[in-house]
Amino acid sequence: MIINKPDKLTNRTKIDVKCDQCDKPGHTNYRSYKRSLEKHGYYLCLKCAVNTKEHKEKMKLSSKKFWTEEKKKEHKKKQKEIWTEEKKKEHSKTMKETFNEERREKQSKISKEMWKNEEFKEKVGSKLKSLWKDPNIKAKAIKGIKKHSDKFSKLSKERWKNPAFRNKMMVALENMPRVSSIQKSLYSILDDLNIEYYREYNDKENDEQCKIGPYSFDCVVPVENKTLLIECQGDYWHNTKPHIINDKQKCTYVGNNFPNHEIKYLWEHEFKCKDKIVELIKYWTGKTEFELVDYSFSDVEVRECPAKDYKTLLSKYHYLPNAGRGGIAYGAYLNDELIAVCIFSPLGRQNLPWDKKSTRELSRLCVHPRYQKKNLASWFVSRCIKMLNKKYKTIISYCDTTFNHDGAIYKACNFKFDGEVKPDYWYVTKDGWIMHKKTLYDHAVKMSMKEKEFAEQNGYKRIYGKNKLRFVFNR
Repeated sequence: MIINKPDKLTNRTKIDVKCDQCDKPGHTNYRSYKRSLEKHGYYLCLKCAVNTKEHKEKMKLSSKKFWTEEKKKEHKKKQKEIWTEEKKKEHSKTMKETFNEERREKQSKISKEMWKNEEFKEKVGSKLKSLWKDPNIKAKAIKGIKKHSDKFSKLSKERWKNPAFRNKMMVALENMPRVSSIQKSLYSILDDLNIEYYREYNDKENDEQCKIGPYSFDCVVPVENKTLLIECQGDYWHNTKPHIINDKQKCTYVGNNFPNHEIKYLWEHEFKCKDKIVELIKYWTGKTEFELVDYSFSDVEVRECPAKDYKTLLSKYHYLPNAGRGGIAYGAYLNDELIAVCIFSPLGRQNLPWDKKSTRELSRLCVHPRYQKKNLASWFVSRCIKMLNKKYKTIISYCDTTFNHDGAIYKACNFKFDGEVKPDYWYVTKDGWIMHKKTLYDHAVKMSMKEKEFAEQNGYKRIYGKNKLRFVFNR
């Protein structure tokens, strides 16, 4: 729009204007103003005009006409001539001087402040979502990601074939102050069992009790007449030659110098078995049962639960320890401590007869052993269903009779029995610990092994379970 319109207007008359899109004031001549009105129906400043869809399409077509294959080849040739090794080094030096520590800190601070702004985050998010809806952009992005991923994967594999590089990386990883996810799970179990222990940390120095001679241990547990040194072993790294040698040296050192110390190993894949780690620790330390906590349902708050809250609970106490397909999760909190979780996931392949948009599967239900209470599970599930969006008209759940589940909780919540699903196979150890086939397969892939080979190496035998019972709840 025109601000302070002059009495006489000619094409060259300078006028004060304001952009009808961004409200930014500026100056232009009357001819440019008229052209903008004819083209867009309203006045746009230069910045807004170049961001219109029509202008972008025009520039895109112009660019395609200009950048013929011959032009591209010629440009690449010129760039190779310009960017000699000397030029590259000079440019690299200039960039390092420009983006010094002070500049990086400043940029980082600005970036953090921007992302704290909810309006900015929402604007960026909506923009990305709208772009991703365009099938052409989506296909192009996926193609680019795959191309980059394949190239990086190929280069990475080649580098890891070099023994010197592998040893260098293992030394670097060994010296990194990083507590693994299985260590965190172990520490959490020890907390639940109220067992005194010493541990490693990410954000401060490790407990001095974990340092024994020249070696450091993941966890130290003092028990009557002896001290347990617990090591959490990653399936991949601790099956490589340097780690095998190092583990044997640690064991020999402790055996020769500390007769009252005993090393115990917990393997990564063992954390996937229901209660196995809990039972082992209880056996090693002479602990028996959990001490049940007394509380009232009125003290329990049911609310949406983030994945970071419920993953540890599932990994320790659910017979399928991962979060499956994820989804909408609700947690039962007692004094801000998570005591139960219920997850409603998108439908899997076995649920195909149902409408995916209006149906959810109750895929995970887990209650902490210390907070087991009569009717807690059915009370909790009923409240979770009430909180679930009304657009989900049907809820499906399965009970695996292999684990003696009979669907009593679902019956109490007015679910209706809808039939049986054919049995599937699982894996068990000679001690009776069970691992889901997908979990074992994932670990086999991680170790670059076949499913059968991994099962045989770690003492897992394939068995076929019993039927699953399917229950349906209609709202």
